[in-house]
Amino acid sequence: MSFLVIDNGTSHCRAAVVSATGELVSQSRAPVAIDLRPSAVAEVGTGHIWHQVCEVIRAELQKHPAAAFEAVGVSAMLGYVFLDKKNRPLMPAIIWMDNRATAEAKEILDRVGEEELYRRTRRRLTPELLAPKLLWLSKNRPEVFCRINRVIGLKDDIVRRLTGSVQTDVAHLNYTLFYNIEEGRLDADLLDALGIAPSFFPDPGLAADSAGRVSDQAARATGLKSGTPVIVGSSDGTTAMYGGGILEDNKAVLVSGTTDVLMIRSAHAPYDPSRTLSVNTGMAPGSFLVGGALGLAGGTVQRMGTLLQTCVDRHAEKISGLPPGSEGLLFFPGLSGERAPYWKDFLTGGMIGLTMKHRAEHIFRAIMEGTAFRLLKLLQILRDNGLAPEALNVAGGCAGMDVWNQIRADVLGLEVIRLPVAEATVLGTALFCRAAIDKSGSLAELAAEWIGGGKSYLPDPYAAKQYQSLFEIFDRYVQSTSEIYRELKSLQV
Repeated sequence: MSFLVIDNGTSHCRAAVVSATGELVSQSRAPVAIDLRPSAVAEVGTGHIWHQVCEVIRAELQKHPAAAFEAVGVSAMLGYVFLDKKNRPLMPAIIWMDNRATAEAKEILDRVGEEELYRRTRRRLTPELLAPKLLWLSKNRPEVFCRINRVIGLKDDIVRRLTGSVQTDVAHLNYTLFYNIEEGRLDADLLDALGIAPSFFPDPGLAADSAGRVSDQAARATGLKSGTPVIVGSSDGTTAMYGGGILEDNKAVLVSGTTDVLMIRSAHAPYDPSRTLSVNTGMAPGSFLVGGALGLAGGTVQRMGTLLQTCVDRHAEKISGLPPGSEGLLFFPGLSGERAPYWKDFLTGGMIGLTMKHRAEHIFRAIMEGTAFRLLKLLQILRDNGLAPEALNVAGGCAGMDVWNQIRADVLGLEVIRLPVAEATVLGTALFCRAAIDKSGSLAELAAEWIGGGKSYLPDPYAAKQYQSLFEIFDRYVQSTSEIYRELKSLQV
């Protein structure tokens, strides 16, 4: 038994083969070309994505010519594809990085109200979500908007091309701002308030549901066997949570890559009075994922490495040898603006306390500490809402540095566990594939067989005490300088 996973991220599209025991056997990658423009546009061609999907699938089939996959699973970055009546894309997919609908987001708040939106959807409104993007299209691309018959995710479009079936998953609908989280359905009042037809959206399924089978046409394009089962799948961030062990009791999961995402499973959808927390519908019946997407993490480390003309890996030993607080240096890592827990898109990067003695290793450590302080703030809000994890699983591209994981443990005061498999999105997608064909246990029981172990990092009491004082300075600085950042943002061209 083996599964073929397709994962389309912001930089690469990959296909991976995962064994029946959850082992990543092999993978192939192809670059993704995103159209990024100064006007806040971020789009990707759906034809280009499909071409890359076919390329990486064929690369994997060359490695495993005799493979007969039990199922194919798909995940992708959050993006929106607009289909006409013949289920053809009307334009390139608009992805989450697109921020052109800022004015429309404000207009929605004026129409509906922030508190009412959060009560119904458990989401804070940002231009990343679908609702403001649709409003923008209705005003600025009416020739496209009037021809929209269905709106699906970028992941769903890959599934459509594989099977011929048009569908979506419940977590993807959470990102539309039209989904009533407690009632588990599209919210007719919100759709009506924004003039959006409910027929735009297919009935959603769970990630492990069947989406159909590989069609003859897709088999010719990819080399896959016609009739191979394909699952519904989900977006990459949601999927990574399941590959990171979110179904374990009392465990939170941090997927740390270009950005950080932290969530914990809950039996209810909490109403957070601060409206900081985001809530997703769970893929296990009667469950929800609660937490949030934070700002840049690895992306800030990478950017500073470019500016300093060095690589963080070269400094790992020196970073580890520095004391908590990087000898009086604080770094605010949200170079592209802060999402959870501060939700201030104008709050960009900053560094205070810089002196002549500070070197590259101080800056890198201060970035790691800054990302951990954000996590601590988010965990405090989770605890205020009755969700208190006892440990934190860490996966993703930034899970591999011992010093960073130790900083997380010291700042959070929690055991941090680096999972054996960093590719949480791939593992999560394969897990959904397994659940689709293996009815011997629940999704949680199947996940327990694959996900576990790893390296543990325990908090150091001395460092934890130091970090508590530093966090208070960090948080106070964010709150007291927000207006300055807002003014600076207004000056940027």
